Amino acid sequence: MTAANTTLPSDKIPLRKKILFSTGDLSTSIPLAIIMFFQLYFLTDIARLPADLAGWAIGIGKVWDAVNDPLFGLISDRIRSRYGRRRVVLLFGALPLGLTFMLMWLIPPFGKYAMMAYYAAAFILFDSFFTFIHVSYNSLTPEMTQDYDERSSLNGFRMVFSIAGTLGAIILATLLQEVVPDARKLFMILGIALGIVSMIPPLVVFVVTKEKPMQEMPAALPPKAAIKTTLSNRPFWYIMGLYLFSWTTASIISAVLVYYANYYLKVPDQANYFVLLAEASAIMFIPFVVWLAKKLDKKRAFMIGMATWILVLLGLALQQPNQVLLAYILAFLSGLGIASAYVLPWAMIPDVIEMDELKTGQRREGSFYAFASFFQKLGTGLALWALGQALAQAGYLTPVEGQPLPAQPEAAVNAIRMAIGLIPAVLLVVSILFAWRYPITRQEHRHLRDQLIERGGEG
Repeated sequence: MTAANTTLPSDKIPLRKKILFSTGDLSTSIPLAIIMFFQLYFLTDIARLPADLAGWAIGIGKVWDAVNDPLFGLISDRIRSRYGRRRVVLLFGALPLGLTFMLMWLIPPFGKYAMMAYYAAAFILFDSFFTFIHVSYNSLTPEMTQDYDERSSLNGFRMVFSIAGTLGAIILATLLQEVVPDARKLFMILGIALGIVSMIPPLVVFVVTKEKPMQEMPAALPPKAAIKTTLSNRPFWYIMGLYLFSWTTASIISAVLVYYANYYLKVPDQANYFVLLAEASAIMFIPFVVWLAKKLDKKRAFMIGMATWILVLLGLALQQPNQVLLAYILAFLSGLGIASAYVLPWAMIPDVIEMDELKTGQRREGSFYAFASFFQKLGTGLALWALGQALAQAGYLTPVEGQPLPAQPEAAVNAIRMAIGLIPAVLLVVSILFAWRYPITRQEHRHLRDQLIERGGEG
């Protein structure tokens, strides 16, 4: 049965404000896209850092990246300033975010060990400001509206900007390669340009948002108690479960797609096109996902998106090497699953935060969003590690520069097919099971809000 629209006029977010707030995702998606695709290549082939030292530089930064989310979440919840808890981070963090990103793409006249230390330090500095801004920005989402459906709509707008930022950064890098032949200058220009662009969205969000007055905020819990309380929230664990397995699926597919195009479909020049089509399709499907969540429920919409994605993945696993057109069709259809995985978990988290507020009397958005970011990074890390191990065990042959792509052993090709189809499908089944157990429906959220209003916790 279709639920009635119960959105109150006071909870409705104007379209202009949705768009301006959603630009905040550009400050995270743009630099993250460049780092994901080019960081290792830049260190080894442009900065001429030995591969093992490049690995150490990135690895040291990744260790810090893994632990800083809960830390900055706790700090964010405990900030007290005339600009609020979150907005103050956006205001004063925008400039350092852009400057530290620029530092990552410069080549200092150092020896190899000093250069390794430089890039590790640059990445740690950038990631600190990136995480602090990312957590603070996400934590503002519940402040924008308390309505169940408006949160889905807002996150839909956010994810459009997030995906568009990723596509724009990759397209810009590709275009610059055509006009700037010197790779050193190319990355310096790219770093400066995108660093400047990344400074602007946090300032826009600072201007268009408001936070609850500080006098209405209770004293923050001690760090140990805050972590324990966050992790004892059972609905939050269901969200993290469905998010972890759906995001791990997306990470595996993103990483293995180039191998699938190279060694199974044998169209190495078309791998980027599959990625661009899937991401563009996800943007197109976001309005449908938001509509579906409004007509049914967030968790039901998520389950439908994952079920559709499972069928697509099974199609990829079963298709034959000569069916390239079918691969494009399936890449397009995968956009529904990708859009669902992007939009709906982040729309569920504010509902859990309000359940937590009802129980504890605390508003701890920073802690919840920090752990969500941690699980996102955990999923990506596990996916890449597992894929690398699987390819190595299957006897994958590394290409030699200047030589045609090697003919991979059958075991390696089968591992690639498993990684593009069956394994992600199983992970999505697990994510559906977590979604099925998630208890906060539209009706339950309305009940939560009524209780908070009665207690004076929400206006």
